[in-house]
Amino acid sequence: MIDIVREIDAVRRAVGTDRIPAGDGRSVRLERDFDSPIEDVWDAVTNPERIGRWFLPISGDYRVGGRYQLEGNAGGQILECDRPNQFKVSWALNPRSPRMMPQSKPREGR
Repeated sequence: MIDIVREIDAVRRAVGTDRIPAGDGRSVRLERDFDSPIEDVWDAVTNPERIGRWFLPISGDYRVGGRYQLEGNAGGQILECDRPNQFKVSWALNPRSPRMMPQSKPREGR
């Protein structure tokens, strides 16, 4: 069984401001360390089959500039990809909702 309190406590959170295409926007940053090789973590957050196991089924064109859609949820565009260091995507529940830019990158010294 998953220890939900331990899982929640494992995530560091910060709220701030960031630049978005429309100007200044609010940002929420969530960080978590995983005791796994960077290639395994990269695969877990970029491989459609693995994303579906821990989040939601996903479909789309998984190249920079391509679009993706999470089943019954948000979709967006793949904006940047620097394997295995960082990726950046837009994230919106519908075309009129605010855009979020999730990013993934390894911590320094890892």
